[in-house]
Amino acid sequence: MSWQVRHEGSPNVTPGLTGQQVLEGVAEGVWEPSDEVRGPSDAKWQSIESHPHFEEAVQEIELPQRHHDDESHLDMNPLIDVALVLLIFFILTTSYAALTRVMPMPVMSAKGGQIKKIDDPNALNELIRVEARLGTDGKTSVYKVDGEEIPEQHLQQAMMRGTAQKRYKLLIDVKDVSWDSVNKIIDAGHGAGVTHFMMRVEKQ
Repeated sequence: MSWQVRHEGSPNVTPGLTGQQVLEGVAEGVWEPSDEVRGPSDAKWQSIESHPHFEEAVQEIELPQRHHDDESHLDMNPLIDVALVLLIFFILTTSYAALTRVMPMPVMSAKGGQIKKIDDPNALNELIRVEARLGTDGKTSVYKVDGEEIPEQHLQQAMMRGTAQKRYKLLIDVKDVSWDSVNKIIDAGHGAGVTHFMMRVEKQ
């Protein structure tokens, strides 16, 4: 007896099979029990598992486990690893940046260091001089550029007047302020085109 088998709903037919070959195909996972079979005397297709000729035999077959690859599946583990590394990096850098901004300025002096002394008034005129002092409220910093009090948001603009005069060296004079004020002065200096930065220190 010759049997025909097709996958459920498929127009493609595999003809010329024996009953034993059909059962072996089910056992090996070639056919699913729900796939359709048709014998020479059958008027219509029937599922293998419900066909009277195969129903009992199919129930006794231990069907193989079939794994269907899900093409939409993404392995998120590498992405999670990268995200964790970036998160740790940003936590550490942000913590350090925040720490430097709230740290008080250290007392800077000429004692024991290599300090350049500038006595020539003409040399001083070639510098952009920026001062930062603690305001009367004890919290905010007051800035002066070349002796003129400047709002914090206008620091870069004021320094650009100096670089327009080809003064590219910046002398920073700070007292009783935090590193945050120094960072703002340096950032504004970079934006204005300053190429050299110097700190004023107290005599000992």
